[in-house]
Amino acid sequence: MAQVQSPTVGRRRLGTELRQLREAAGLTHVQVAEALDCSQGKISKIETGRVPVRTLEVRAMAELYGAAEDRVEILLGLAKDSKQKGWWQSYGTGAVPPGFDTFLGLEAAASSLRTFSSGLIPGLLQTKEYAYELLNAWSPVERTDVESSLALRLARQERLTGVNPLSLWAVVEEAALRRLVVPADAMRQQLRHLLHLAYRANVTVQVLPNSAGAHPLIGDNVALLEFPDPVDPPVVFLENSAGWQGMKKAAEVRRYKLAMDHLTMAAMSQKDSVALIAKIADELV
Repeated sequence: MAQVQSPTVGRRRLGTELRQLREAAGLTHVQVAEALDCSQGKISKIETGRVPVRTLEVRAMAELYGAAEDRVEILLGLAKDSKQKGWWQSYGTGAVPPGFDTFLGLEAAASSLRTFSSGLIPGLLQTKEYAYELLNAWSPVERTDVESSLALRLARQERLTGVNPLSLWAVVEEAALRRLVVPADAMRQQLRHLLHLAYRANVTVQVLPNSAGAHPLIGDNVALLEFPDPVDPPVVFLENSAGWQGMKKAAEVRRYKLAMDHLTMAAMSQKDSVALIAKIADELV
């Protein structure tokens, strides 16, 4: 799956534009909701890009805010783009945990991803066998959903290859390299797969050694997305068994960026990381 314009990014941009217009017009959510005969919650969801918007609604809001006609046309274009189906939707709702659809939509348009997963190898770097075991262990749903989730994960990995591939910087705990999520033979293949990817120009893998001790992201699974267009600010996602939670406020993103910076400084260099991964793979019998 090559990098594409994402409907999620379209909704996000549209929401930002509408919020800026509303604030410039000096209107509150309450006033807009009353004028358009809708709830304040709907206006908030539109401005945060959580829901698609009909073109009639966009035009009504733009006119209320006094937007120029050329800007209205841009907004209508964004609204149209935001209604496109995301590539992940064909895999079914059982393959997409809460919040993951938003993450996938943003990742599809991102230029870079910095990630840290506590105790596990990140999804973009997993083999089919490793990913299946994790999904089978985590998912309380039927096998068909596990299979759909697996197919989605493998399709997602295509962002690392092809034209304009995603730039990935992953910090992996040493414990994740030693945990036998799959039998030894399959784990050896997983580590060799990790080595193969680490030699790609757009992939950086650093190992956080067990000796590193305490760090600010203990127990967290963090993904920091950045985008090629400066109008799209970076966003952080946290993952747990309940789903994915996006954090878009500048202060929140800055906090996790600093934490990721701390981890990269505490982790081994790329060269030493590759050597350790190869050593652990050779030790598996």
